[in-house]
Amino acid sequence: MNKTLLSIIIIAALPFCSQAAIDVTDNFSISGFGSTSITQSDNKTPLFVNREITDDTCYDCDTIFGLQADWAIWDELSASVQVVKRPQDNWSEPEVEWAYLAYHYNSLSFKAGRLRLPLFLASEYYYVGQAYTWARPPQEVYDSILGFNYFDGLSVSWEYDLSDEIVLTTMPLYGFSNTNKTDYDSVTLEFDTERVAGISFDFSGFNYRIHMNYMNAKYRIVPSPTYETLNIYTFGAEYSLDQWHFMAEVETDEIQTNWYTSASYNIDKFTPYMVYGESHQRRKSNSITTGVRYDITHSISVNAEWQNIFMDREDYNAGNSGQFVTPPIAYGEDKDVQLYTVMLNFIF
Repeated sequence: MNKTLLSIIIIAALPFCSQAAIDVTDNFSISGFGSTSITQSDNKTPLFVNREITDDTCYDCDTIFGLQADWAIWDELSASVQVVKRPQDNWSEPEVEWAYLAYHYNSLSFKAGRLRLPLFLASEYYYVGQAYTWARPPQEVYDSILGFNYFDGLSVSWEYDLSDEIVLTTMPLYGFSNTNKTDYDSVTLEFDTERVAGISFDFSGFNYRIHMNYMNAKYRIVPSPTYETLNIYTFGAEYSLDQWHFMAEVETDEIQTNWYTSASYNIDKFTPYMVYGESHQRRKSNSITTGVRYDITHSISVNAEWQNIFMDREDYNAGNSGQFVTPPIAYGEDKDVQLYTVMLNFIF
């Protein structure tokens, strides 16, 4: 197993950054993470939900800073809280991304509180840039539900050894009524979610992981009085072969289908990578990303990345936004965009 996949499995399986955490007491620790970048596109149309990158050089479009506290109350009972200044947040208004109690009994884990939606391979460590190879998780998939990452409710996780090499993890979940807001196309959208229900399956082996998830949400966009139902299906897989690491994910629902595939190759402290992605229906675009990550230490890394996002002329003329926040035709801008990023990630 290469060190890229190993680090992902460690971070996904344990309270993140536990190896770098500050032990306040024998059973209480604090850890943290962050990312910041210098980024610029060649198109003045704002690019990416919650980041809105333009042709003006931006020093805070990707800025993330998070703190996490973990408390082992006793052997079976623990608590965790994570507060994150996300790219869209002011420093004075960070978001509580998770806050839960967990009870572990043999192969079962029960959690209650604010929990991370288990939609994608990188959902558990979405804001921890040090945990993945790219500067940003592929926007086609990870922005497909407008950046919503948590729910308030309950989950049960069950692990079962299918063989000496394969572990199955099944997790049903239920989320109660909640309200989320996001800024989109110069307006603030308020989503009133009546309930969320879903189930995920993970198959993990020595050098691979397969993730499947189904989620059903009943919601309305305020002030509309009508609730709608959305069924989201996701499938992802990652595989490691010597220094190679491959990932691919697809998300589909009633209004869109999005996918990407990624390959990276580790050479000591350098990891060059490429990503190809597509969005269909609600958003229509294609993208090619290439970059290199340099690990300064085990807890600090730098990414240099170039991304080309493009769409068909017919979709552009029809006012499709692609990965832009608003249709570029409304700005009189080109349908394609080149994006340049230098990203710094760290954990402590």
